[in-house]
Amino acid sequence: MDVIIQHNPLPKVEEILALQIRMSESVRHAVKEVESFKHECLELDRKVDTLASLLKQAARFSITNPAGLYESPTRQIAMEVEKTLERALGLVKKCRRSGMLKRVITITNVSDFRKVNLYLDNSIANVQYLLNISASGEDRPIHMGLPPIASNEPVLSIVWDNVSIVHVGNAEEKTQGASYLAELAKDSRNASIICEQGGVPPLLRLLREGTPAGQEEAARALGYLAADRRRVLRMRKEGAITFFLEILVHGPMKVQAMVCWAISQFCANDLEAQVEIASAGGIRLLVFLLGHDNVDDLSKTTKAMNIHTVVKTTMTNQKNASGSCREQPDQEGEPGPDSDFESYSNSLSRITPKPNAIHNNSRNISAKSTSLENGKSSLQSSSLRITSQNSRDNEDPETKAKLKAEAARALWKLAQNNIQNSKSITDTRALLCFARLIQFDENDVQYNCVMAVMEIAGAAEHDAELRRAAFKTNSPAAKAVLDQLLRVIENGHPELQVPCLTAMGSLARIFPAAARVIPPITEALASQDVAVAAEASHTLYKFANKENYLHVDHSRTILESNGALYLVALLHYLDMFTQTSALNLLCCLSINVPESNLLAQAGVLKALESMTRTAVLSQNIELKNNVMDAIAKLELYQSGSHGNSSTKGTYVP
Repeated sequence: MDVIIQHNPLPKVEEILALQIRMSESVRHAVKEVESFKHECLELDRKVDTLASLLKQAARFSITNPAGLYESPTRQIAMEVEKTLERALGLVKKCRRSGMLKRVITITNVSDFRKVNLYLDNSIANVQYLLNISASGEDRPIHMGLPPIASNEPVLSIVWDNVSIVHVGNAEEKTQGASYLAELAKDSRNASIICEQGGVPPLLRLLREGTPAGQEEAARALGYLAADRRRVLRMRKEGAITFFLEILVHGPMKVQAMVCWAISQFCANDLEAQVEIASAGGIRLLVFLLGHDNVDDLSKTTKAMNIHTVVKTTMTNQKNASGSCREQPDQEGEPGPDSDFESYSNSLSRITPKPNAIHNNSRNISAKSTSLENGKSSLQSSSLRITSQNSRDNEDPETKAKLKAEAARALWKLAQNNIQNSKSITDTRALLCFARLIQFDENDVQYNCVMAVMEIAGAAEHDAELRRAAFKTNSPAAKAVLDQLLRVIENGHPELQVPCLTAMGSLARIFPAAARVIPPITEALASQDVAVAAEASHTLYKFANKENYLHVDHSRTILESNGALYLVALLHYLDMFTQTSALNLLCCLSINVPESNLLAQAGVLKALESMTRTAVLSQNIELKNNVMDAIAKLELYQSGSHGNSSTKGTYVP
């Protein structure tokens, strides 16, 4: 028989405070019965009375104030108060006995009272600090100092101060508190303290209900907190991803940009977050934000993607996945009615956990907040009007560029090591958007788009279905992307050339014989940047490797583009990775077309023989065997009259 283990829930804050108050009354009652150390006991009684008064204030505040007490410090301080009251009660009970002999037996002295009085002073200061950080407006002191409970961990006090500000402060104070938490969260240890002390729920509430400035700072703080997988898991359990999607639907542009960055942080550090965001419709929302104002220029035959289509398709796909709907989704590009968008907003709100006060534990947020207020629909309509297309068009270019850069970064991280997400991205018109932005934009926008294409191409390398569907030769989107990758390889910055070359290598199997992409890649072998040259040789290796069906034809094209001369020059580099990449490619060329006069003219045989005495081959047995095979092939075909021909570009049978 299975044994069901039930975990008792933690007592409520009100129950804990009531217990402390009863304990303080017990101490005061015991003081009335003491027969020794009466003066010391009266002093102790006075401090217990002060502590009881503060505990009653805290209990009233917790019941009457909607925000309540800050739960994390309340529980920690209550534990210390309980220990102190237990010490005080035990000491007072010892003083009930009279007579010198009993006093000696109990071993009670004045130093015991000094210790308990010190504990009471600390408890009084801690409870007063708790009341101070829970107050708002004019009742909140400007300088609160360091509570005794945090004397060994000053960061704890700083975190409590700022989390409480985000919880109970006014709009400006909440923004400042979230900004301070974001700066603290850059350090991993501080970020862990923020999560452990209940800092996530108030940040999520600020993200949903705050001013645009407050929302932006809250998203920034959540993004820094997401640098660790365990913290991402905690935030996901508290509904962070659903909050993010709400912002992507109807948030201000600056906030959307910061949320896109936070999403990229989630995906970079948690593979499960990639799946959750994609299944919730995040990919289509990000693609819309990426290209909502330039899609018309990319395709004249289709209408610009709008948020209604994104939402409607997402809802239909989710219904199909759950078996509740068997109808096919609408064609991409057809705008849906306004009701579809509103219904999606309502569905997001229904599944969004509404952040409660900090005193509510995060475990209750996702379980209890499942209903909407009566005024929610009108509030959403107001949000939609504020973020209408006209207002978005009037945003400054810097904000628009920031949003595109972060949307591209989020798509990049969603596609990273995830074939299914890469398929979902290519099912949209993201490739066309990437091509356009790589062509005209620079800096972060261009770089993030290139990295996203690189990840999608990497997924296509390992998935034939994705490769055929997204990068088929007659696809306008694929052609546009490949044209831009080639342009960057020829004239781009080395930081961009390397991922473009990587993407080309991943797609090596899609190109026909005598492909036009090979000459520009071969020219990259002569780059002054070592990383570009090494990556170019590694990319061409995927063209010339025997796993590529057209490896012989590609090898000839590489040689006709002076590839052998460039590769021999690369062998003189001191960088071992560059030498290894060049050797691998030279071996493939020598084995595939050993009869080529271009190999003889470049002195490949002599170069390979000289490399047999280097440390590169001594550390790589497989490469050493390939080099020996290539030398044997060249010796066979370049002996006698075959090696004397000087006709450039001809092949001797």
